[in-house]
Amino acid sequence: MIQSTRLVFGRAARSCCLLVGIAGLIAGCAEAPHKAPPPLWVGRPEKKVPDFMRGTIFEKVDLENTDPYPISSYGLVVNLANTGDSTAPTAVLEYMRKEMEKRGMGSKVVPNAEYLTPDRVLHDKRVAIVQVTGLLPPGVRQGQMFDVYVSCLPNNRTTSLAGGKLWDTELKKDGANPQNPFGAVNVYGRADGFVFVNPAYALNRDPNARGAVKASLRNGVIMEGGVAVFDRPLFLRLRKPQNSVARAIEQRLIDRFQDTHIAQAENEAIVQLYVPMHYNGDWEHFSQLAMHVYMENSPEFSAARARKLVTAAMQPGAPLEDISYCWEGLGTASLPALAPLISDEKHPDVAFAAARAAAFIGDPTGAAAAALLQMARNDQHPFQLNAVQALGSLPSSAAVNHMLRQLLDSEKSLVRIEAYKILARNHDGSVYSRLVTEQENNQKFVLDIVPSHGQPLIYASSSGIPRIAIIGTMPEVANPVMFSALDNHLTISSTPEGRGISIFYRQPAPVDSENQPHDIATPPPVQMMSQPDLGEVIARLGGVTAGDEAPLNFTYSEVLAILQKLSDSHKLIAFQDGRAENAAFVLQEPPRVQESIYAAPSIDAGRPNGAEPTGKADPLSPDAIAKDKN
Repeated sequence: MIQSTRLVFGRAARSCCLLVGIAGLIAGCAEAPHKAPPPLWVGRPEKKVPDFMRGTIFEKVDLENTDPYPISSYGLVVNLANTGDSTAPTAVLEYMRKEMEKRGMGSKVVPNAEYLTPDRVLHDKRVAIVQVTGLLPPGVRQGQMFDVYVSCLPNNRTTSLAGGKLWDTELKKDGANPQNPFGAVNVYGRADGFVFVNPAYALNRDPNARGAVKASLRNGVIMEGGVAVFDRPLFLRLRKPQNSVARAIEQRLIDRFQDTHIAQAENEAIVQLYVPMHYNGDWEHFSQLAMHVYMENSPEFSAARARKLVTAAMQPGAPLEDISYCWEGLGTASLPALAPLISDEKHPDVAFAAARAAAFIGDPTGAAAAALLQMARNDQHPFQLNAVQALGSLPSSAAVNHMLRQLLDSEKSLVRIEAYKILARNHDGSVYSRLVTEQENNQKFVLDIVPSHGQPLIYASSSGIPRIAIIGTMPEVANPVMFSALDNHLTISSTPEGRGISIFYRQPAPVDSENQPHDIATPPPVQMMSQPDLGEVIARLGGVTAGDEAPLNFTYSEVLAILQKLSDSHKLIAFQDGRAENAAFVLQEPPRVQESIYAAPSIDAGRPNGAEPTGKADPLSPDAIAKDKN
């Protein structure tokens, strides 16, 4: 493609030179000397690597396109408890009206939509206009999910997004531009779902909240609420651009992974790298493995290099992560050299590096996976949690799941939680899962029951799939109990007789933007009876009913907030070995981006036109690589 483009350019240049020459003869001027065109790609200095890494792809390339890629838009959050507001710049309001009309609002041909005009919806305090931002992960593939962040607009009077749900929103590059929200065209992602606010404040309905409370309630996350519309490849940028080398890297990776779609040489400087779906979004592992593949792949070379890596691993301060990836890159040729290292008790770091590599290669003897399990069960092993995570990254199998089930009884909560997460992802039969939904095909969260002999533990995710796990003996709400929240709109109390509990909730009356009563009728209060078993209570709070009961409709973050308050008041107990024990409540540490969202005072209004940071080419377009052109 590049050669043909230069050929056409050369013909045009010769025609121009002829005309210039004629003009020069007429004017009596000499033709200017011809200048060679500048190089299309700028080379980079040679990369210095350890001796054992010479000949790897790593030596020849740099990994690029690894930053999260921001896409954004404006969206509508509904189902708020009269805490919303739709104040927005004029252009944003017009954009939202058009979006609602596209979805049939106010249409006479859509059933029940004529009554819900865009202006009527925007005047409802149960609705808020928000900025929606998704960060496309590096290497994300079409159809894969990612977390999405929602924020109230500057000067918008929304006090809380708790309990809200985002309508389907198209995410674009610089889509949340307040001056021109119509400008962005290409849709890179879509988002919708329930808003997750910091559970520490999710039950707060104070309209005058300040500081961290106000910031948390005006910002939220939609866990796995975004879906990628396109593939986003990683880039291997050649340090010395050359077509033949780019093609050789492409073919070497295709041979190593036995996948013709895994690599594509875009030109002499860029090889696009596509993360296989079975890596479940683990682009770091895949990209490092790809870069540590040796260009030579003869059996003799591979066997000799595997032995050389053993010598390098035994050196003090050896870069064992690189060595482990090199072993993995060599494939089955490494297994004979790795076998003696896997059980090396004198060098636990080397043993882990070797066992990890052998397990990922696919050690047919099972010794590598067994060694990782032994490390994972040893509370004194320096790589205990790493071993659990390595087991979890292996392809799901009955043998691996059997090993992980043994870790559910560990005395370390982190080990138990990591083992549970892997087993849940592998759909293992030891995890009894139930979808808690608002209605069919509208999942709120997953409730997992995980029997084990360890201490009772309640774990909740804050990123990825919303999940509540009850690990160990089933806790129950201790009697007697009198719990209230949401300005006494919600109460949980003991029944006069028996062990049951009563759950009562009264929704606030809807009001419009002027705080005047809405002409929409307030739903009647909901009252239901439940057994004290925590699993049943959680399901009831999320919307599961029995018989003709009216459902409750609390979101995931509100349910977590209720669990947190019950736990803090020592009302969640489990009877184990004849004694009552308090069930610990553990919330997953939020990602750093999510932490910054919770702590943010407001959207950065000082950015020109509210645009996303610029300076990088769009990594999703065919012109992405233009940023490296001279």
